[in-house]
Amino acid sequence: MSADLVVAGGEVVRPDGAGPADVLVKDGRILDIVDPGAGRGLRTVDARGRIVLPGGIDPHVHFLIGFMGQKSVYDFYSGTAAALRGGVTTVIDFALQRRGRSMLDGLAYRRRQADGQVACDYGLHLIATDMSDAALAEAPQVIAAGASSFKVYTIYESEGLKVDDGPLHDLMRVSGKHGGTVILHAENASIIETLIARHVAAGDFAPRFHALSRPPLAETEAVSRGMLLADDAGSSLHIFHLNSGPALDLIEAAQARGQAVSAETCTHYLALTDEVYDREDGHVFVASPPLRDKANQERIWRGVASGSLEIVTSDDASYGAEAKALGKARFDTIANGMPGVEARLPILYTLGVASGRMSLTRFAEAWSGGAARLFGLAPEKGAIAAGADADLVVIDPETTRRMTVDSHYGPIGYNPYDGMDLVGWPVMTIRRGEIAIEDGAFRGKPGDGRFIARRPVGRMA
Repeated sequence: MSADLVVAGGEVVRPDGAGPADVLVKDGRILDIVDPGAGRGLRTVDARGRIVLPGGIDPHVHFLIGFMGQKSVYDFYSGTAAALRGGVTTVIDFALQRRGRSMLDGLAYRRRQADGQVACDYGLHLIATDMSDAALAEAPQVIAAGASSFKVYTIYESEGLKVDDGPLHDLMRVSGKHGGTVILHAENASIIETLIARHVAAGDFAPRFHALSRPPLAETEAVSRGMLLADDAGSSLHIFHLNSGPALDLIEAAQARGQAVSAETCTHYLALTDEVYDREDGHVFVASPPLRDKANQERIWRGVASGSLEIVTSDDASYGAEAKALGKARFDTIANGMPGVEARLPILYTLGVASGRMSLTRFAEAWSGGAARLFGLAPEKGAIAAGADADLVVIDPETTRRMTVDSHYGPIGYNPYDGMDLVGWPVMTIRRGEIAIEDGAFRGKPGDGRFIARRPVGRMA
């Protein structure tokens, strides 16, 4: 059978190892992986000297959002275009259940915003804010509709997001019965609010006090509490943007006991430390949890390398330079978040593989395979294997390029990684067999992507 496309001669990274091969693509799927030179097709892409990875999966992005009075630069089209430029072929964003409203209504509204606009494939986590009896009765329908994970905030009461322990425990019980996964933004609200008030009263307004108001203890306590609740409820649990060494210690101990708990960290925690808060532009690095010191960063890197931190995400929140500057005078008014969906690949490759911290196969897991498995996208996505979607990214492992403010797609106006010299840049992104990015040129359009209904993969209570 003739292939539509052959990606020929590259170092192909599969779950069981990496080696030279030809990847054959037919009708949007991977037809076969054969010896170099054996592939035949309508078009051949010469990947010699390149590395061929599964298309990236970023299960933590925030497109078309407003938070702390500011709006993201990226909407669903521009955000997914940026994702493709960075080698990402699937993202998972969020649908918000507003308090007093239906979960299903929140999911349907977000689908209307995204469908027809996305340039790559996408899924949705459901942000649960109100666990009334009526809302909890909808949870199985939300899972059946393909949003098989529920995100819960343990903070941000002023934004209408915080959920207390009792309602969280109720959601965990329902989710566990139906194979869903509960995801936590885990920070102790009381500790943080007390410290913020103390610093503000003292006139401590600089960005540095954002980090001092959110110590590792605030994350560690919330992670511990979340794991206790999930274990009792029989629910799988995932922790977003983990970056504290003591919290990772607790997660690794729970994993060793057999608890169904997983965690991720984010690109910015691996690339940056809290020293940047003392820079003149320190306000642009404000995100929650905050950047930590070098010791915590090294502990998190060990978790990524070992796999106890299974995936690395971007937590992309593309507030522009002007929006970030509006809160500059006082740390607690700075819009939280940084852009990163496009930078994740070269940063993780440079600091992970090129520096010797991880193998290519572990890199592919952190980049794509782990997210596919944890969030119900496998086996169609997350691995280069016969029958899987032909989501591929070809990267250049040799050429060094410097990250600049202009490296971003779209008018963000700053880059947290400005000045970093990186390798592993994508030269081609293939989405379901179609070349979406070639040598930096974007060939996509709104509607090229589709909604992916994710399977429930959580532990059944």
